[in-house]
Amino acid sequence: MDRRYLVVDDHPLMREAVRFTLELLEQDCGIDTAVSLAEAQRRLGEGTAYELVLLDLQLPDSRAYEGLQTLKTLRPDCAIVVMSADTDRTTILRCLELGAAGYIPKTLQTDAVMNALRLVVSGCVYVPAEAVTGAMPQDTLIRLKAGGEITDPAVLGLTDRQIDVLRLILRGLPNKLICRQLKLAEGTVKVHVSAVLRALGVRNRTQAVVAAGRLGLRIN
Repeated sequence: MDRRYLVVDDHPLMREAVRFTLELLEQDCGIDTAVSLAEAQRRLGEGTAYELVLLDLQLPDSRAYEGLQTLKTLRPDCAIVVMSADTDRTTILRCLELGAAGYIPKTLQTDAVMNALRLVVSGCVYVPAEAVTGAMPQDTLIRLKAGGEITDPAVLGLTDRQIDVLRLILRGLPNKLICRQLKLAEGTVKVHVSAVLRALGVRNRTQAVVAAGRLGLRIN
């Protein structure tokens, strides 16, 4: 079955631009669109297994982070990537805290947007440079600059189960849902989450998403 994507944006030019880019990246994919939060809720409520939802923060029927929070509550299993003209670091990190699987500024040049979409479609997390400075400990920033891209999370010393946990963290799932997905006790999941954070050199889930995105981790 072809993978399906949902593009949620009230601007027709942006919707078509994202559709065109997705079709270039994956020729046989299915793409649905929604122009409002209400329409996105309806589509997600139908139970379609979307590979990815690309969400504009500034929809006419939602305020601030309402759209992201509503859709994550409705479909916590669905990866949602925010696309917004807002490049404020606080906004970016808040979206990641609320479970966004990535953040793509609309201010990027066309080829940069295409590269960002290529990353998220392949299962990576795209986090813009604006989110990194000050978001992580200094030693992590130095390691990111010196180490370059690390595509295999096993290089960080993570076990297969910890990689599974990291994959679900990057999808925005809380511990309880990770327990259900992996059929593990909550205490076990907490141990794995702590190990993942230590391996990435970060203090919390938001920083983990940022670090994974900057490292270029590929998790199938």
